[in-house]
Amino acid sequence: MKELESIPPIEYSITLILSTFGLFVLAAFLEIGGGYLVWKWLREKKTIVLAIVGGVILFIYGIVPTLQPSNFGRVYAAYGGIFVIVAIVWGLMIDKKRPDRYEIIGGIIVLIGATTIFYTPR
Repeated sequence: MKELESIPPIEYSITLILSTFGLFVLAAFLEIGGGYLVWKWLREKKTIVLAIVGGVILFIYGIVPTLQPSNFGRVYAAYGGIFVIVAIVWGLMIDKKRPDRYEIIGGIIVLIGATTIFYTPR
């Protein structure tokens, strides 16, 4: 526990907020995109090449969160909220599925949660 106490607090500037948010969005697109390719391979019987490319993309996704300036738990907790939003947008843009009011309300709730978890000063 003393180890965590010695970590200096992060001073959030607009530049840091934009770059960390961009990393969250990039990670979400990589995870969803890689998973989508594996989904296409398994569920729609597409070529194995999609699965391989999807696997590589998922591997890259695993690296992106390590670029965040916080601890693992906080990064992944906040990322979960951003993932939900990007998944809803993915559904709209790629699957042509318009989100219903509950998906929109849930998305707003998780975005507030992600923002609170990651950007609240400590």
